[in-house]
Amino acid sequence: MPTLSRICLGLAAFLAIAGGVYGVTAHEPAGTTEFLVGAVTFCFLGIILRLVGAHETEGQPEEEAEIHVAPTIWPFGFAIAGVILVVGLIVSQWIVIAGGVAAAISAAGWLRDVARSHAGEVP
Repeated sequence: MPTLSRICLGLAAFLAIAGGVYGVTAHEPAGTTEFLVGAVTFCFLGIILRLVGAHETEGQPEEEAEIHVAPTIWPFGFAIAGVILVVGLIVSQWIVIAGGVAAAISAAGWLRDVARSHAGEVP
């Protein structure tokens, strides 16, 4: 896991630098945004892999009961928010803001449903 974590963090650094250079030289916000979103994604993945690797090296992982999350509509909301964000990158910044708000609402709803499942409540 540490090797994969280093690869992801290296890709994140490369994409962040490439996004900065692209933003300065191309003066085009959509491509710069895509580079930076990719950098953040790889950075997040690298951090998660590093945390998982640290947890595995502490000892044998305890067997955990599998948690079942009840069916929810929020992943579909994320898909719609993604479409709105992509359309916003093409058309207007105001649509990007609407897509960001839709993604935040979807995240909050999904986290609420997962928290209810962890607490044993039925949504």
